[in-house]
Amino acid sequence: MIVQIELAQSGDALGAHASSRSAHSPGERVKPSIFQYDYLVLNALSADVRRLIAATPPGASRALDLGADKSPYRALLEARGLDVKTLDVSPDSGADYQGTVESTGLPDESFDVVLCTQVLEHCNDPFRGIQEIRRILAPGGHAIVSVPHVWFFHPHPRDHWRFTQQGLARLCESAGLEMRMLLGQGGSMLAAAQVASFLAYGILRGAGAPLYAVANVAGMLLDRLIRNELFCINFACLARKRDR
Repeated sequence: MIVQIELAQSGDALGAHASSRSAHSPGERVKPSIFQYDYLVLNALSADVRRLIAATPPGASRALDLGADKSPYRALLEARGLDVKTLDVSPDSGADYQGTVESTGLPDESFDVVLCTQVLEHCNDPFRGIQEIRRILAPGGHAIVSVPHVWFFHPHPRDHWRFTQQGLARLCESAGLEMRMLLGQGGSMLAAAQVASFLAYGILRGAGAPLYAVANVAGMLLDRLIRNELFCINFACLARKRDR
């Protein structure tokens, strides 16, 4: 079977899924409902972002949520005593700054912590993006970065990249960021259950909530019993900018 892709029409290929990045409130992203079709990805990512934020050293005061959208993890950063600013590409987002990951327009060494979740796949040049994150980090500052490995096409407004664990490590190393912790969100069983729920959502939408709950519970149980990390949903890391 040959599938021919029309690039001019690919931005509309998934209909409602194309706007899923902003479909949930911050609370629903940090603590999703078991009845959500994307519960597995959101729950796993939220748990690991929480863990990575908790691993940042005390004493930091300035944080940037880069590509913030609705800044779902703001409360977690503020609980660490951080003053949180936000940056988003959209002028209607309500963010403190407007810009892109590759070009924030912010001064050098402005922040002690930069949080960048599920953004680099939308960059034209993720290597340039990670260099920009390093530039705005203070010496000794930390970047918390998450990227997709197994996920559907979701243009916001473009969707260019997927990353392996080695790819994310290479990306950080290319900018001179020292990897301190690398986490995978779920294993192959969790990823398979999440893909199944995603496919069902394309047909059932909200009416499939009970089915999503069953798939979510089954995915978590099977992931614990049959651990295989060849197909993680996402990867997230904590990387440090070396002191001068």
